[in-house]
Amino acid sequence: MTIIAALTRKGVIGRDNDMPWHISEESKQFKKLTLGGTLIMGRKTFESIDSRPLPRRKHIIVSRSMPDSDGIDVCRTLDEAVDKAREYGREIFCAGGAEIYRQFLPQAKRLYMSYVKQDFSGDTYFPHFDLNEWRVVKEEDQEAFVFVEYERKNPT
Repeated sequence: MTIIAALTRKGVIGRDNDMPWHISEESKQFKKLTLGGTLIMGRKTFESIDSRPLPRRKHIIVSRSMPDSDGIDVCRTLDEAVDKAREYGREIFCAGGAEIYRQFLPQAKRLYMSYVKQDFSGDTYFPHFDLNEWRVVKEEDQEAFVFVEYERKNPT
């Protein structure tokens, strides 16, 4: 199970229920990595992508209030969402937001982090995690961001 996130070096992931940046290359990277997979995200994150499923990916939305909808699965808890995602037999990606990341982090085996080089202010932050629990597998310096792939050192 993989967390995928774009954030500033200060941990900002959002502002006013949207990403405060639009970086084409980072969006392309997200698409390339997640195509064919299953995305788990919270209701607000889903609303931030205009409440439409992204092509060629399964979508599972964690929400206590969102009604069921065509093309997506709505689960009431993260555990229910993970169980549903496993039924699809595809790679599972946690795509946010902050509370979903926080809950998913102990289960994650891999992190795909795009660290945006420009500083942006925001009101939503990626949860703190201990880098000592992770090893860098790959690091790519792009023009507007640095992509880092981490693997958990001691998966549970």
